[in-house]
Amino acid sequence: MSSPVRPESNASAADPLAPFEQALRTRVPSRDALLAEAKAQSARQRRRKQALGGGLSAVLLAAGLWTLDPAWRSEDIRTVSGQRESLQLADGSQVVLNSATHVRVERRLRSRQIELLDGEATFTVEHADKPFIVRSQDVAVRDIGTVFNVRSDSRGVAVAVIEGAVEVSTQESPAQRLNGGQQVLARAGRVGPVEVADMGRVTAWQQGKLRFDGTPLREVLVDLQRYRQAPVRLADARLGNLRVSGEFDSDAVESLIDLLPAILPVVMVRGGDGSVLISGR
Repeated sequence: MSSPVRPESNASAADPLAPFEQALRTRVPSRDALLAEAKAQSARQRRRKQALGGGLSAVLLAAGLWTLDPAWRSEDIRTVSGQRESLQLADGSQVVLNSATHVRVERRLRSRQIELLDGEATFTVEHADKPFIVRSQDVAVRDIGTVFNVRSDSRGVAVAVIEGAVEVSTQESPAQRLNGGQQVLARAGRVGPVEVADMGRVTAWQQGKLRFDGTPLREVLVDLQRYRQAPVRLADARLGNLRVSGEFDSDAVESLIDLLPAILPVVMVRGGDGSVLISGR
């Protein structure tokens, strides 16, 4: 009589890998495990893309900043009426400020820039890889290794080159080169014709002097105003055409004002607040 067949023996006969099922389970990941690994890989890919995107954004931002040349630091410097000041910039350049002058020194990524908001200054520029630019009233003065003077007031922006050369431009006028001994006056967005500069007059303020040579009275009063707080006004605008010549001490502008009736056909009235009104006689 034959022996009965056990169920296990039947299973083994039907599936020869059945005895190895448990070992295979430990070596082959389950469906759930495969799904979890797929999700983890997708998450890693997303993180890599985000990292690459962030790095690219940082590169684009840096490129944009380099192109725009932003100011990352600025410092305002002012002189009061009657005060002159000399300062040395971080690059070694020298700036001498006239009375009642306001400048903003900017540190930029690609350039060295100063904004002359009001007044007058002389710049002695130290050579460097970054260009040196002075801005005022929409006028840009680009240094080409030089010493130059810039005055900014109601008359416009006057640029005079003492040594070397500069380029003067506005948004409406192309760059115009000035060499030593030359000057221009820029106003209303345009650069005027190049003229021979009177260097004695341009630099007289650094010696505490005011020098006039047939200068219209209206311009004389603009210069005098820089050295006093209270205004000096003309009762009649036509008096501004009168001419003044001579050299005077900038520390004694009140004496010059008192002298005007002796050298011009005018009378002067001083107000209690220090203001002065000049009328014709």
